[in-house]
Amino acid sequence: MGLIKDLHEMDDCFLSGTLDVPLFGGQIEVEIDRDADLDPDYAEKCAEHLVDLSDEMIDTFCERAVAYCNFMREQWGDFSDIYPDIAEDIDTNIPEDVSGRDILKYIFKPVLYIFEPEGEGIGYTVEAQCLWEPEHGLALIIRDDKVLYVGEPDGSSAWEDDEQYECPY
Repeated sequence: MGLIKDLHEMDDCFLSGTLDVPLFGGQIEVEIDRDADLDPDYAEKCAEHLVDLSDEMIDTFCERAVAYCNFMREQWGDFSDIYPDIAEDIDTNIPEDVSGRDILKYIFKPVLYIFEPEGEGIGYTVEAQCLWEPEHGLALIIRDDKVLYVGEPDGSSAWEDDEQYECPY
């Protein structure tokens, strides 16, 4: 029995299951592309990789999530006359000096997405909701042992050219 539990057909596009991920404090949803000619072992390798992320990768993810949070705090602040509830919610609920792994308290409902690899190694995306970007959420894209991207989900996969992962923060 693998790490991914309760795997079942979700719809025409995805298989769905659950995975216990300590980084996110418990079970998260897993969605596996049904259209891909995906080796079941590959999905398990992705799941195992996420469960066993190194401290260095977790810290990199958290540092980039804090940068994304601070960027969005400023962006929402610039539009506080249009979106006062969002700006106030961020200011009220996320400390301005949030740092390190404390940012994880403001990330919720993560979903691991696994698509067919387009190269050697493993790659996957985790998308989650976050308090500082209630409209779009957060994407974490990983390929092998590298955090490629943390920011607004834009449909990128783990197999893009490096320029695709550039962020303004």
